[in-house]
Amino acid sequence: MFTRTLAGHLKIRDGQILWADEDAHRLLGYAPGALTDLPFAEVLEVLEAPTVETSADARAGTRPKASGKATPQTEALNDVAVPALGVIERDNVVLRALHGEGLLVDMRAERMDDQSILWSFGLKASGVRAERLDMLSRHDALTRLPNRIPTLEELQRTPHMHDGDPERLLAICYLDLDQFRNVNDGFGPVGGDAVLREVARRLKAAVSHDATVARVGGDEFALVMSFTSQAQCDDLIEQVLARLAHPFRLQERTTRIRVSVGVALMRYGEEPTEVLLQHARYALFFAKRGGGSQVQYFDASRALEQQQEQQIRQRIRNGLEQREFLLAYQPKVDMAHGKVIGMEALVRWQHPQYGLLQPVAFVPLIEDHELVELLGDWVIGESMRQAAEWLDGGLRTSVSVNISPRHLLRPDFIERLTRHLARYPQLQPGVLELEILETTAIKDFGAVADFILACKMLGVPVTLDDFGTGYSSLTYLRQLPVAALKLDQSFVRGMVDDAEDRAIVEGILVMAHGLGRKAIAEGVESVAHGDALMALGCTFGQGYGIARPMFAPQVPEWIAEFERAPPWGHVAPAAVAG
Repeated sequence: MFTRTLAGHLKIRDGQILWADEDAHRLLGYAPGALTDLPFAEVLEVLEAPTVETSADARAGTRPKASGKATPQTEALNDVAVPALGVIERDNVVLRALHGEGLLVDMRAERMDDQSILWSFGLKASGVRAERLDMLSRHDALTRLPNRIPTLEELQRTPHMHDGDPERLLAICYLDLDQFRNVNDGFGPVGGDAVLREVARRLKAAVSHDATVARVGGDEFALVMSFTSQAQCDDLIEQVLARLAHPFRLQERTTRIRVSVGVALMRYGEEPTEVLLQHARYALFFAKRGGGSQVQYFDASRALEQQQEQQIRQRIRNGLEQREFLLAYQPKVDMAHGKVIGMEALVRWQHPQYGLLQPVAFVPLIEDHELVELLGDWVIGESMRQAAEWLDGGLRTSVSVNISPRHLLRPDFIERLTRHLARYPQLQPGVLELEILETTAIKDFGAVADFILACKMLGVPVTLDDFGTGYSSLTYLRQLPVAALKLDQSFVRGMVDDAEDRAIVEGILVMAHGLGRKAIAEGVESVAHGDALMALGCTFGQGYGIARPMFAPQVPEWIAEFERAPPWGHVAPAAVAG
């Protein structure tokens, strides 16, 4: 009859057992649930080297008794540092069962997302069976490669790995097969497995006999090698990539793969191999982020910067959940007629530690992250809620929201926008306006054109923001059903004193008029700017010369005051063409 081998799991944080599975309770002799909340040291106090089990012990079904004497090995296990990526393994560890019996086990630790450590352990086998189980547990069944990299202690036993040279370098290269799913999709799982086996063969053929090639993930491999210089490492990686660049023949067809590589290179013995592997994965992240198919070396300062960015992103996520974000509103006005035509919503972060933060302090960190979608969705919802509140108070005004490139290309954007609109049926079409960058429209022209048309059908006009910086052609503009063009403030600010800026503004206004698009000038810093714009036929403006961004409670009073005594009067000059 088949008997299942027990493998226990303990989840530990701050020296406390948070959770233990059924096998852990059975192996250690505890009633179900009894291990939870116990100090981890309760099962680690028997750290004296165990007595080897004799054949008589085996026949009698007994195990060595624990001495209760702690050793440095036990203390080290209790305080072991487990890296954020990778695992730590400890063999021949003695755990103390409930009644003092010592269990000889092998243990493996892995850090979880909540910063706890998951320890897995199983009884130590012996003889031929132990060797067979050890081989199976440490090797990948598909490629027959090791499934982990060796420790420094294991490398010490490898001939010529460092030859006692204190200046010798240890390199760990982390390889990822870019878009390997395309191979699986094209050739099926069997074909994909064949490619992985061939990758393993080519990698082993490319490196020296004392190097280690391991398969550490589905389409991820690691190389452990030693060199005398980085140039030597560069040459070897070039040879590896050259081998992998040759076509793979499958089912009378051929395919090619692309590879991204992260490299951690340090003086031999300076860091544990587990740490080097983590560093190599960091480097791989930057190789993938740069577009893939490239080699990146680990840079400690860049890794720290990335870690800090991740922490800030998590703080931004928490800030959204805790309602720390708010909106400021900057007016857009008809300068010729002294009327407010709308407000632009601008996000702010009321940070509990750093105070009120401008977008430049946090938006660049999330531009290529899903958080920019969450933040943008919140801004849309909050803007509409505020517009509805103003309407209830007798103030009717439109609100425009800036939409990031990633957010507008989200597949369910229009669906989510429809739901926002449905929550406020009292708001007329056109109350919500969206603003997108001209550079985004040029880069993803087809998708953006569809997006603008879909918004237009929902009664949500779209404005092309920062116009003049993206070099749009008349052909592009004619095909984009945008409601308005927003002149980039860099040209508007300089037009009073710079003839070239004035000529650019004039050209854009002629283009907008010819296409039947409304033009709004950003960067109106003074009455003189407004006068210059109106002389060219542009009556709509926005900028610090009109008003700085303000919070919602200030808006009604500001609008009333502006329309009572506008800087440019109530009647449009004769030269102004509406």
